[in-house]
Amino acid sequence: MIRKKGYLFVYTFTALFFAGLWLFGSTGFYSDSHQYIAMHIHREPLYPFFLWIFRILFKEEHYLEVVRFLQNVLAAYSVICLTACLRREFQMGTGLTAVSALLLLLPHVITPLASETHLTLSNGILSEALGLPLYYLFFSACLSMIFGWTKRRAMLALLYAFLLSLTRGQMMAAILLWMVTVLALQIGRRAKKQAALTILCVVLAFGGRTLLVRSYNYVFNGYFINNTFGTVGLLANVLYAADREDGERIAEDEVRDYFYYSYDLAMERGANYRCAPEGFLARAAHLEQWHDPLKFEIIEEPWRGRHDAEGLLDYIPENVESDRLAGVILKAVWPAVFGRWLYDYLALSVYGLIRTVAFVHPILNLYALLVYLFVAVGAGYVFWRRRDSKAARFAAFALTAVAANVYSTSLLIMCLSRYMIYAFPAVYLAALLLCREGLTMLRRKGIA
Repeated sequence: MIRKKGYLFVYTFTALFFAGLWLFGSTGFYSDSHQYIAMHIHREPLYPFFLWIFRILFKEEHYLEVVRFLQNVLAAYSVICLTACLRREFQMGTGLTAVSALLLLLPHVITPLASETHLTLSNGILSEALGLPLYYLFFSACLSMIFGWTKRRAMLALLYAFLLSLTRGQMMAAILLWMVTVLALQIGRRAKKQAALTILCVVLAFGGRTLLVRSYNYVFNGYFINNTFGTVGLLANVLYAADREDGERIAEDEVRDYFYYSYDLAMERGANYRCAPEGFLARAAHLEQWHDPLKFEIIEEPWRGRHDAEGLLDYIPENVESDRLAGVILKAVWPAVFGRWLYDYLALSVYGLIRTVAFVHPILNLYALLVYLFVAVGAGYVFWRRRDSKAARFAAFALTAVAANVYSTSLLIMCLSRYMIYAFPAVYLAALLLCREGLTMLRRKGIA
């Protein structure tokens, strides 16, 4: 009874934490908020659609307060759900359950305190308000699937991954993470038919996502197309790694002119790898500084000016044309710049790995390395000693989840802390569970 009351206290504290954020906080508007409200063609559909539902149901002046309330309810539910899953699967006492809940709450504490925008995740009009709770629910469903396989649990985890992919583009990696996890579980069962079914589910998930995105854009924007500007976003980092002579690989004269136009602007402003300071992480910092200016001020705005001069005035067709031009440039130039682009990509991903568990700082960079080494080596040792160790399997899944988030985000955009915070608790929970497992082993040997 005492233990049950302890668990209830942890869950009540979690609910009260988010109640406090709602009652004493305010609706957070940030640079991207207006695009979600306007159902902009650049934005994945789930969060804008979520806002639209409540804009229809409630008065214009009140609906965002309703949204903020529901975001805090969903955040509380996701933390409680994942905490309960961890408590059940690892047979945690009240103390360890409380520590787990606190780790899951930390992203909601760290972000408003440490980020430049002081973003309160559950109060902000940003996709993270849905993304982080959905990620926790996805993580919970995956753990239930790993520790007690059923098709129902597997399909629930895939559903959460699918919803995540509709929240942010890089979260399509959640579907691939689900696939890797399920295939790893099936290898032990030698289930070839199930492996084929898993791959079919992934194909259907990506196909269904494309259909939903296109249908959403047709209904709300009038065009049966995917979200625009993704290809331009990819071009930003490729343009950063390019040399002017790489433009000679572009066959179409018009497209080559667009490349030279943006390349020359980039060089004028120092937004090129040649202008970066020496050093691996210094290169990443320089690219992060220039990624958004490259995308918006050096590619999007100048290209739009040229489109306007050519008579292409409609916003969405202009975006489609920019993506087409960017695709032609990428196809021609990427092979020539691949080595430099890969260097930048790996540098950005190192920043992402660091920001998942800490902040970028010479001392904390080393600390982050030690955290990953501790979890990786600890998981390997515990698995070697106990093949059925839940802690080792949790750690393996947590590290895979970190890699999926970091390397997918590095491909599309910068690894800002608010994109990396998703997997932050998982790494520290893995370290905590491995420490607990190691102490248990020592006690059995009579050492501790």
